[in-house]
Amino acid sequence: MVILCERMRCLSVVGILLFAAVFTAWGQTADLYEQGHEAFSAHRYSDAVTLFAQAEKADSGHSDALLFEGKALVNLGRFSEADRALRQYLVLHPDAADALYLLGFVLHRENDPRDSLDKYTQAARLSRPQSDDLKIVALDYVLLNDYPSAIRWMEKAVEFDSRNREAWYALGRCYYTQSRFAEAEHAFQQTLALKPSDVKTETNLGLVYEMENRIADADQTYGKAVALAKADSQSNEWPYLNYASFLLEHDRAADAIPMLDLSIKAAPRCADCHAKLGRALASTGKPDQAIAELRQAVELSPQDPKMHYELGRAYRAAGVIDKAKEELALSAKLYGTRASGGTK
Repeated sequence: MVILCERMRCLSVVGILLFAAVFTAWGQTADLYEQGHEAFSAHRYSDAVTLFAQAEKADSGHSDALLFEGKALVNLGRFSEADRALRQYLVLHPDAADALYLLGFVLHRENDPRDSLDKYTQAARLSRPQSDDLKIVALDYVLLNDYPSAIRWMEKAVEFDSRNREAWYALGRCYYTQSRFAEAEHAFQQTLALKPSDVKTETNLGLVYEMENRIADADQTYGKAVALAKADSQSNEWPYLNYASFLLEHDRAADAIPMLDLSIKAAPRCADCHAKLGRALASTGKPDQAIAELRQAVELSPQDPKMHYELGRAYRAAGVIDKAKEELALSAKLYGTRASGGTK
């Protein structure tokens, strides 16, 4: 009886120790998980990734640590790692709609539109999509060059949320690509109503007016876009390049030159910027400067036949006939290669 009591006492001690160990491990896991959420909420995404990974390793499959690790990785732009984490989470939780939606977004960013669409379809069976989800579905169709489907889903996106500025902008771009200019104008106006004085939208609205042959409206809108771009240190070359292209088409080469100088300042390796500056300089009687710019364009885009063509014309105008013939022949050869669909 004494021996039995001693054994029972030993077993009780062992049980208490095991319980204490399990409780301690659970407490450590919970602590890691909570720290991960604190880091995520504070936008310390790198720390969140580490903490959620540790929490998952300590107690695999019993929390949504993998899901939040995936979310943190998405915020860091580490999409291949987010893909892995989300797929691992979905093995354990196959009906997690939020994980499926997020994986669909990740696959879109990984340029895999078909798999992305498949994941959005699965997610939509489980939970109603949001406007941003439909926007990505539409952009998947853009990647697949299926603009009618892209427009249909982007229209749904703005129907779901009329204040989704990015969806309105993307819808405008889709309409523009399909030459539906009046509808593109409406979409860009809706975008500007939500974010007035947006450089990118003003530039695209200028493109619409130009295609509608509304010359004064295009000129004014491009000018506004350029003024906004000058005030934005993050602006790219497009406001300047699009306005310059418009000015060149309307025989205003002298006005185009300062726009093209600004475009090159924003994007020094933009071949089209150098080419159009060369064209503008040639049109204003500056052949040597034109040739210098066009040679830079050719160096930046040596397989583009139009670059060689413009350089050939500039050489011919400057009286450098041998080089003109060489560049024009190379341009013709490259155009022929493109037409044949491959290299010779």
